[in-house]
Amino acid sequence: MSYKAVFLDIDGTILPHGKQIARETKEAIARLKEKGMHVVIATGRAPYFAQPVIADLGIDSMIFFNGSYALHEKKVIHETPIDKKVLEKLHTKTKEHQHPLTYLAGTEFRATTLEHPYVIEAFSQDPWKPELASHTFWQEQHIYQLFLHCEAEEERLYQKYIPELDFRRWSQSTMRTCDVNLSTGTKATGIEKILERIGIAPDEAVAFGDGLNDIEMLTMVGMGVAMGNAAPEVQAYANMVTKTAEEHGVKYGLEKLGLL
Repeated sequence: MSYKAVFLDIDGTILPHGKQIARETKEAIARLKEKGMHVVIATGRAPYFAQPVIADLGIDSMIFFNGSYALHEKKVIHETPIDKKVLEKLHTKTKEHQHPLTYLAGTEFRATTLEHPYVIEAFSQDPWKPELASHTFWQEQHIYQLFLHCEAEEERLYQKYIPELDFRRWSQSTMRTCDVNLSTGTKATGIEKILERIGIAPDEAVAFGDGLNDIEMLTMVGMGVAMGNAAPEVQAYANMVTKTAEEHGVKYGLEKLGLL
């Protein structure tokens, strides 16, 4: 198969957790671009969390918020904010169980509390910290994604009550935070929009990922590549497993596929 597009997750894929993007990975991506390959970032991050990585790599097509927001050549081609009625259901339920939320809007993010240990833990390794959300923040802004700060087993309380939303635990199983997105949208949704724009079929695309939020995109493209550090349940959905992010797995996988 002659592949024409490569979709890359950030955390745990091109960016090893807690480290910088390796020179080998940067060079591999630059070579893809030189060969005329479409290279797209597909991340669960918000734009403001991903900007340093994107600038470092010089990529201008991106999928954010696990598929709820997509840009092609820096122009927005898809956005799906969460309906206010759904947000109200979630807001009510979290107040009942006293679980904090972080709201991710298009240009800023705010948390319902800054003192809760789960919120502090969620941002402990990051250079960015949330500000306190006003009581009306979620009503005044387009919210594309949220972080629900709770224990893993408590997610079921929400999934059953709010089927319109999808709750996925962060890659580190010990973290007491999960992504909250529309259940009708995933990274695969964003990829579909990008592929439609550039006129490429899904089976002509490659995707690299490591997290639970990467499963849909790994299965929709022609070649889904799971990182060596991906959990077994993620690797099971991939066509191929490459080396870990620390071992420059993106470069290794691209070489195995004959793309470098």
